[in-house]
Amino acid sequence: MKKISIGWILWCIFLIIGCSSTKPSEPHNGFRVKPPRDSFERTDPAKTDAERIAAALAWGDCAYLDEYIRREKTDPNLKAQAAAEITRYASPDSHVGMYKTGVMEPQVRLVPKELIDKTSADPAEVLPAIVSSLTADVSDEFLKAKILHDWICDVIAYDADMYISGVIADQDYESVLKKKKAVCSGYVNLYNQMCELAHIESMGVNGYSKGFGYTGKIGKDIDCSWNAVKIGGKWYPVDVTWDAGSVEKKTFIKRYATAWLFADPRSFLYSHLPEEEAYQFYAPVLTADDFMREAYIPGAFFQYGLTVKTKAPEYSALIDKPLVFEITAQNSAVSVSSVVRTAQQREVAGASWQTRNGETITFEFDVPDTAEYKGGIVAKLQNQNRLQDRISIQTFEQIWLPGAEKLFAESEITEDELEYFKKSYYKVTDNSRYYFLEDSFDIPRNNAVVKIHTLLGLSAGLLEETLTFNLQAAPGYQGFGNDVLKYPHTLPGYTEVSNTQLLSPTAGILKSGSSETFTVSTGDFTALAIVINGVQTRLAKNDVGIFELNFTIPSGIDSLTLFGSADERQYTGLIQYSVTN
Repeated sequence: MKKISIGWILWCIFLIIGCSSTKPSEPHNGFRVKPPRDSFERTDPAKTDAERIAAALAWGDCAYLDEYIRREKTDPNLKAQAAAEITRYASPDSHVGMYKTGVMEPQVRLVPKELIDKTSADPAEVLPAIVSSLTADVSDEFLKAKILHDWICDVIAYDADMYISGVIADQDYESVLKKKKAVCSGYVNLYNQMCELAHIESMGVNGYSKGFGYTGKIGKDIDCSWNAVKIGGKWYPVDVTWDAGSVEKKTFIKRYATAWLFADPRSFLYSHLPEEEAYQFYAPVLTADDFMREAYIPGAFFQYGLTVKTKAPEYSALIDKPLVFEITAQNSAVSVSSVVRTAQQREVAGASWQTRNGETITFEFDVPDTAEYKGGIVAKLQNQNRLQDRISIQTFEQIWLPGAEKLFAESEITEDELEYFKKSYYKVTDNSRYYFLEDSFDIPRNNAVVKIHTLLGLSAGLLEETLTFNLQAAPGYQGFGNDVLKYPHTLPGYTEVSNTQLLSPTAGILKSGSSETFTVSTGDFTALAIVINGVQTRLAKNDVGIFELNFTIPSGIDSLTLFGSADERQYTGLIQYSVTN
C-alpha cells in the first residue's frame, strides 16, 4: 500500500500546531455577569479589621490579605491567618489533577432525552431534574463540578454569530438553554445556576483575556467572563467557555478540554486577568502591565505538568542574541519541542533548540532577520493519540478520502469503518478546512478513524501548543541570516528522552569535507552512531563517560542523522543536520 508522503504529513502537522484556533474574548457593550459582592465591602469603614479579614478569607481575597500584611500596625493573629491563606492559594493542589483528564464523564450522556428536549420549552422547570440526573449518587464536589462543566461543554455551542456582531444579549441561563448557544457570559450564568442546584458555591468573574483579537494590550472594557467554584473552603477558577472549544474565523469548533477546570490561580493569570484584583486569588497582585507583559501560557501547559523555572519570555520579546529560558517537566512521559513561525504561520527551520536534563528543559530561540515571528513550545504525552483534527479541504478531498476508499477497495477496512471516517469530518468552506466532529463517547467511530489514520501513515501523536510569544530582532540586530539553520533538527527520539544532551556540533548545517567533533552526554542510550548509506560509524565513550567522535563530513549527501540505541540492536533517529558542499 502506498503511504502518504512525508511532506504532506509535515504540512498537516503544520496546519494543526501552526494555525491553532483562538479562544473567544468578547467586546463589552454593557453586558457583564453579576458581581458576587459589592466591592465597597472590602473597605467598609463600619467593619472591623477582624470582620474584613473574615470576609477576605471567605472570598479568597488574597489582594486584601496581602495589603493587610504590609501595614505597619496589624493584629498578629489576623496577620498570621492572612499569610497562611495567601500561602494556601499560592500552593497548587496536586489532587485536582485527577479531574483534569481531558475526558468527559459518562454521566453527561445519561440524562434522559425527554429532559433535554424540554429545555427549549421550560428550562427553569427542567434544569433541576437535569442537575439531579447528572449528580445522582455523586458525593465528591470536585466531580460534581466537573460533570456540570462537561455537560455544558457537550450541550452548549459558542454563539460565534453573536460574538462577531458585537451585540451581546439574552445570556440568562434560560435563554441559553432554549437556544443551546451562548457567549462567555451565558456559559457563566448557566454554570452558576447548575452549581447552585447542586449545592456548590459558584460565582461569575468579569475581566480581560488573551483570547481572540488580543494584540498584547487590554482595552478599557472587559472582554471576558468566567466562573470560580468554592470547594473545600478554596476558590478555583473555571472557564467553561474555553474548555468547550474555540472560534476560527466565523465558526465555533467544538473541542472539549479540562485545561481551564480547577485552574491554579497563578497559572490562570497568564491568560485571564480579573477586573477586580479581589478575584485573582493570588498575591502579590498582578497589575494590568504585568498581565500584558507576560507570554500567553494556556492551561494545557500546566496540565502537562510543565512549570516555568526561569523568567518566561515576554509577550513581545525583542532580542539581540538567542532568547534562553528554562521550564520544568515533572512528567518524563511528556514530549516537549519548540517552534518558530513567520507571521504567515510558516515554520522557520533551525530557529529554535531545546536540551533536556532530567526535569529541566532549556530552550533557545533566535530569528533569521528583522521580521516579526512567533515563538512557541508544543507538547504531548508520548502514548497520547491526538488526531489531526483540522485539515485543508484540498488535502482531505484529494489525499485522505481517496486513501480511505482505496483501503476499503483492498479490504483493509470495512464499509462501516469507511462511512465512520467520512462522517467524522465536516467541511467549513469559509475556513478552507475539514474539522473532526468530536464525540468522545462514539467509541466504534473513533476507533475506525484511528485505524484509518494508522493505515494511511498519518500521525496520531500531534503536539499541542502550550506557550506562545512574539519574537523580533531588537534595533541593531539583523538576526542569524536567511537560508541558515542555526540549530539542527530534533527528532522524536531526542525530544522524548530526559537524559540526553547534544553538546556539539549545535549548528544546523555542516559542510562536506569539514571535520566535526560529535559529543553527546546520555543516560538513555548505550550506543550512538552516524549511519550513512547503511554504513555505521559509532561514537565511543571518553574517560568521563561522554560519547564522542571526530568525523569528516562526506560529500554527496544532503543530510546527516545521529542515531541512538538502548539495546544496541534497534536504533532511532535523534538529531538531523543539513549538509552543504
